[in-house]
Amino acid sequence: MFMRHKSIILLFLIDIAHINSNNEDKCSKKRGKDPMKKKIVLAYSGGLDTSAIIPWLIETYDAEIIAYCSDLGNAPDEDFIGKRAFELGAKEFIFEDLKDLYTKDFCFPAVRAGAIYQDDYLLGTALGRPLIAERMAAVAKKFDASAIAHGATGKGNDQVRFERAWAYLAPEVEVIAPWKLWDFTGREDLLKYLHDKGFPFSSEEKTYSVDVNLFHRSIEGGILEDPSKPYQDTEIYDWVKVPGQWADQPESVEITFDKGVPVTVNGEAASPATLLSQLNTLGGKHGIGVEDIVEERGNGIKSRGVYETPGGSVLHYAMKQMKHLCWDRHLLNTSRMMGEKWGELVYDGLWHSDAKSAIDGYFDVASQTLTGSVTLQLGWGQMRCLSRKSPYALYDAEMVSFESDEYQLHKYSLGYCKTISFGQLSAGKRKKKLNLT
Repeated sequence: MFMRHKSIILLFLIDIAHINSNNEDKCSKKRGKDPMKKKIVLAYSGGLDTSAIIPWLIETYDAEIIAYCSDLGNAPDEDFIGKRAFELGAKEFIFEDLKDLYTKDFCFPAVRAGAIYQDDYLLGTALGRPLIAERMAAVAKKFDASAIAHGATGKGNDQVRFERAWAYLAPEVEVIAPWKLWDFTGREDLLKYLHDKGFPFSSEEKTYSVDVNLFHRSIEGGILEDPSKPYQDTEIYDWVKVPGQWADQPESVEITFDKGVPVTVNGEAASPATLLSQLNTLGGKHGIGVEDIVEERGNGIKSRGVYETPGGSVLHYAMKQMKHLCWDRHLLNTSRMMGEKWGELVYDGLWHSDAKSAIDGYFDVASQTLTGSVTLQLGWGQMRCLSRKSPYALYDAEMVSFESDEYQLHKYSLGYCKTISFGQLSAGKRKKKLNLT
């Protein structure tokens, strides 16, 4: 289900057909075009940076700009952003709702793999970028664009996540990263540039840098830039309730998995995006899913961020319970290492890589037994497992019971313990003989 590496070409064909059928009349608003001009697809958000990039690209490359924007759960205003793109000079504006695709093919595989980065980060931003990159590569092929542009800076991870993906998906297309090329140094420069170009831009200085998609909400900047200082949670949190605002009573939730994929919440099936949204709301009102992390970016820079991942935290915890019930310790330990490596690859922008694809294949096989349900109790900032059920459970009540010994383990364990203790017996005799400390 998640072996996307085997269908990249098919994906592009389907995507191009989708763009042709839907975006011609809804998502793509057209202006007059010159077929001889250079075409550049821009990852466009409508914010200050990417707004300045549109006229800068036109001025620098004498190009037609195709502004691309997608909704991964950040709820962009399609009409407002599209209008602004055209005012700035874009020839095309493409908007796509990718919430279900993002949840099903990116977030749920991360949960299945138990993927984390440096102990705590559940990879929300890192999971969103390769999908945006895939869609933009498809758009570039459809419009025969010669370049793709992004607004990521030279200090962060997103530059690598975008550029590594495009190197794999569209190696023939040039990548343009304005923050690595132009002379602007900050927000004031960009505001002045837009004003001088006749595009006055109202932009208030933000205390925090916030990135949102359906899997998480990340917050950086401001007081968070000093890891020695605490923050005021009411200024930071939006999805997760703070102490004093938590629901009065704990609440139970049953999550059903099919081969490692969440399919129902409390017995009700829903689309992937709806299911994740429900768990975001449920986890958030009980104070679940906040991490204050100091992480190391791919370029070695240490940064501090606060991440709200209520639904993702609930799913990861429930998935862990299912694995403990259905997997033996060798598969569990191997999968833990594989999941950590999966997370590191995705964090470093290697979603599209042979190594990550091979690990996907591993989890396709390992997850065949991850079918069943887990019931959790959420309350007062904590999660507790109430019930685990699976037809693939390795748990044997007769085996573990103190009241019976159907398999005569008491009898046979005499020889078993002597056998497996032989190494310690030899070492103990040596220690005694040589008077070792």
